[in-house]
Amino acid sequence: MQLKPLQFGGVEIGLPVVLAPMAGYTDAAMRSLCLERGAGAVYTELTSAEGIRRDSKKTFQVLASGPAEHPIAGHIFGRDPKAMVKAARFIEQTGRFDWIDINCGCPVKKVVSRGAGAALLKELPLMGEIIAKVKSAVSLPVSVKTRIGFNSDTAGPLEIARVVEESGADMVAVHARLARNFHGGDPDWQALGEMKQALNIPLIGNGGVYAPADAQRMVEVAGVDGVMVARGAIGNPWIFEQIKNKFLAEPQSSQSKIVQSQRSLRLCEGYIGIQTRRDMMAEHLRRLVELNEEKQHDSGKPKKYSPEQAACIQFRTHIPYYVKGLFDKKQLLMKLATLMSVEALLEEIDVLMEKNR
Repeated sequence: MQLKPLQFGGVEIGLPVVLAPMAGYTDAAMRSLCLERGAGAVYTELTSAEGIRRDSKKTFQVLASGPAEHPIAGHIFGRDPKAMVKAARFIEQTGRFDWIDINCGCPVKKVVSRGAGAALLKELPLMGEIIAKVKSAVSLPVSVKTRIGFNSDTAGPLEIARVVEESGADMVAVHARLARNFHGGDPDWQALGEMKQALNIPLIGNGGVYAPADAQRMVEVAGVDGVMVARGAIGNPWIFEQIKNKFLAEPQSSQSKIVQSQRSLRLCEGYIGIQTRRDMMAEHLRRLVELNEEKQHDSGKPKKYSPEQAACIQFRTHIPYYVKGLFDKKQLLMKLATLMSVEALLEEIDVLMEKNR
């Protein structure tokens, strides 16, 4: 089964394999790397509607995006319809976003305890009200990021699908696990398929995609209109090109097959060389430094860490994924707290890589 270009509202995603919003990871540095390597679209990190309403500079920085980041969704969360409307209008007025996405699926305690994110799955009337009011307040398309349910005792996939569509959403992305399970257990792609059959709007499937074969199986099992990659993209921006090659490699007919280059075949199989990974880490760090320079310039306040130091600290969560399988990570992870410059960090990585070539 092939993925087709996805359209909703005025948005068109050529190959609907998209990067999921992940707090602490999917800033402009990571998003730009993934877009350059085949991601069909990206989302901002989880952005507080209350923070926007209160003119929080820190919140506005979460929405920072580059001119080449398209298609991109402004991803917001909250439980107050008025705050969500104001946030949506602000995002539209920036002129930097292609659509607005409402989070109704984040299971993190500090979000759920505020009655937002996945907590809205226990209050479907409120969830529907937020979607409807945001939709009526802006001209940009509106989508929803949600889950198949909160737990086994709350609303199920079909009821959630009905509320999302009837409230006016143009598209929905669904994580195929209950919120209470976070990222644990197998994703229920069958539930995604049931939701897809019940909906007239496009559905992007999320959960359990770590390799091209996973994306292919999700499409085959659930019939989704697109695939969303989350943790599978951390330290692995190549996954989007890999998935693209996987779908392109499928025979169009018994007589017509797409012949791939050796490089494409290796990408499709997930092979990424040591030097390629090292170069990507250097580029990721460079972009993080630039991003922190912009943030500190905009804030106008002295910071505890320089832009380079801040970038090295932020990159600590990415490193274990970039070096996975290359060498024993313990030695590197134990030293991370002392590696506060890009040069020192890359030198340590080079030493470990050389030992394990």
